Amino acid sequence: MPSRTTKRQPTRSGLSLRGLTAAGAGLLLLAGITTPATAAAPSTASEAVRSITWAPCPEVPAISCGKITLPVDWSKPDGATFVLALAKRPADDPATSKGPLFINPGGPGGSGVGMALAATARFSPEILRSFDIIGIDPRGVARSHPVVCSADALSQPGETILPRSSAEYAALVKFNRQLAADCRQQTGPLYDHVDSISVARDVDAVRAALGADKLNWYGASYGTLMGQMYAELFPHRIRSMVNDGNMDHSLGTWRFLLSESGFAEDAFQQFVDWCGKSTNCALHGQDVSKVYAELLAKADAGTLVDPADGSKVSTWYLLDLTQFFFSRPRWVQLGEYLSSLHTGTPSAVARTARAELTATRQPAVPAAAKRSASNVELVEDVRPQFCQDWSLPIHGYAELDALYRTSLKVAPRMRASVLALQSMTQCIGWPGKVNNPQHRLDVEGAPTILMMNGLHDAATGYSWAVSARRQLGNAVLVTYEGSGHVVYHRTACTRAAADNYFLNLTVPTADTRCAANDPALAPQRTAKELGAGRW
Repeated sequence: MPSRTTKRQPTRSGLSLRGLTAAGAGLLLLAGITTPATAAAPSTASEAVRSITWAPCPEVPAISCGKITLPVDWSKPDGATFVLALAKRPADDPATSKGPLFINPGGPGGSGVGMALAATARFSPEILRSFDIIGIDPRGVARSHPVVCSADALSQPGETILPRSSAEYAALVKFNRQLAADCRQQTGPLYDHVDSISVARDVDAVRAALGADKLNWYGASYGTLMGQMYAELFPHRIRSMVNDGNMDHSLGTWRFLLSESGFAEDAFQQFVDWCGKSTNCALHGQDVSKVYAELLAKADAGTLVDPADGSKVSTWYLLDLTQFFFSRPRWVQLGEYLSSLHTGTPSAVARTARAELTATRQPAVPAAAKRSASNVELVEDVRPQFCQDWSLPIHGYAELDALYRTSLKVAPRMRASVLALQSMTQCIGWPGKVNNPQHRLDVEGAPTILMMNGLHDAATGYSWAVSARRQLGNAVLVTYEGSGHVVYHRTACTRAAADNYFLNLTVPTADTRCAANDPALAPQRTAKELGAGRW
């Protein structure tokens, strides 16, 4: 962890961890990393201006897709390079342009290119009129030299969300280490350099290549961590920055999981309260907590069956899908799904829910089986991004068991945040370096940063946003008084707060609060519109 006195210089039944990662199901061809022998490297690091090669995007020809060659390791700018992919949707009215608006949907593993291609569904007409929308696929993701592993390594035994014995813990450690070795071999040098600090440096290189003195930034969920790192490294290059659904990159192992589990439990209580008041809930008039406890008991016993197709529903799949619904929020659909499981009555909601959950974890690029030069089937994987950004050590099975048992007290109905737990356990025994360990934010010289967060966000809870605001100092937090993950698109109030700031640099008052939508009436977004990922 860098000294805080010195500024860092820019220098489902059977659900597996792989099924829970943002892009784990995709199959992509590994793009080639070049070396100085095959591609000229810049002579200096972030100060060098590199060129972007543009062409019409195949999916949307009116949007330009670009490629830029950047260093694998920013501390060695003359070393190996990789090709980073980006997309630019030009401002509808260039005469009113406020410069480039960089966007990231989170993940880790979300595609900024995919988000840019769907920008018309995500941003207001006013924003689209006055900003060039710039989406990059972060290094190691989708089109930007994805981290890949052999399918055989991913299918080896030992992977589990929560080991329940010392033997299972040892098997998970072995699996994680063997998988890391395989992924490093299949991916090449970039495997060890996919942290958010490196991404922030990439963003600034793209800014320079675009010829922009300053940039605008909208980061959602895990994209807020990238924004925070950019603000630390390049505060003078920011015109405006909106972080929506905020990460708190100061938390240690226990506070990380327990806070996340608390957020999931709070979101469940919001659902319970809504069901008690709304006839739109299929469980209206019933004891929702009791119904859910009965479903979990059946899942624990291996007897919970989805009547839609007769498949068994595991405990972790039930919890994960429930918490997925919280993040939208889709309480009507959650009620229908739980009622279907409880009564044994088939429902189309189950099939749709599974498809939605899977879609959030697919790469933005159409998935297709690809093979390496040695004919090895390759699968994209996003674990290194999280494991290089977070040091969350667990010292043996006894500590993990104690941590989980404490989580059960914090979240007796949800048990744990599945997202947080799987993110932590996928790094147990991981042999790589944590390039960007947690620290309190240190931002000096940036303009006021606008933060937005839901009061009952199950993924990035409100206390995380409050903590990050205190660390940033020069920041204002707009509170959405409802449920769901990321809030820009929730109401006219949240959109106006961000749009006025982006367009006119009008900072909302510090106590700005936006009333909640009824989840039955709230606008829904497809996985494509929202971008892949859970953070």
